[in-house]
Amino acid sequence: MATYRVLDPKGDVIDTKDIGSAQDAHAWFVDARADNSELGWRMEVEQDGEWHFFDDTEGSSS
Repeated sequence: MATYRVLDPKGDVIDTKDIGSAQDAHAWFVDARADNSELGWRMEVEQDGEWHFFDDTEGSSS
């Protein structure tokens, strides 16, 4: 399991959760940012005590 968190466009942490897979984490992120009209929402994952931007592109540039 990994710990993920959702940040709003202001940088405030909205929610934090332990999730078993990246796919489940992405689905949770989509649900957590219910107001989809505002840009700047992001998700981070905790690794070795530090937070990192969550990338769900799996290496794709498209």
